Amino acid sequence: MSGADVADRLRRGFTLLEVMCATIILSLGLVALLTAFMQCQRIMRNSQGFETAQYVLMLGETIHPLPSPDLVADDPIDSELLNIDETPALKLAADLEIDRDLSRDRREELEYYTFERTVDNVDDEELERSGWLYTVRTTVRWGHVRRTKDRSETTVITLWRKRK
Repeated sequence: MSGADVADRLRRGFTLLEVMCATIILSLGLVALLTAFMQCQRIMRNSQGFETAQYVLMLGETIHPLPSPDLVADDPIDSELLNIDETPALKLAADLEIDRDLSRDRREELEYYTFERTVDNVDDEELERSGWLYTVRTTVRWGHVRRTKDRSETTVITLWRKRK
């Protein structure tokens, strides 16, 4: 090998085509990585929302437990013990006197959560056939009230029996 051949090899770099291929491969890898990262963030945010909803459900059930059938004298569909109007989570915390123990971040998080419980209306024939089982729906909603598309909810269905 002559000195000129060695100098040519040292001067020779990447071709434009090689650089473009490397850039495309790198770009595709970065796009895949960023997409996976964004999906992971969304899943974590949703799981945090459900975790807080479970906490609000626990607060609501602590203050308003399902009553014994002996305590419900009137029609369960109209009972104030079974039907709970939509209640803000911060009010539930205040009723339990734990609101002052909450951190500022937790208080801000609970600001958009509500607890509600209703009894499904069923005709007497169906009730008698089911053995006087009522469907009780406990719903926790969260998200900004004015932006309904950002609002989420989870519902727990419980069967409650009224003795006749």
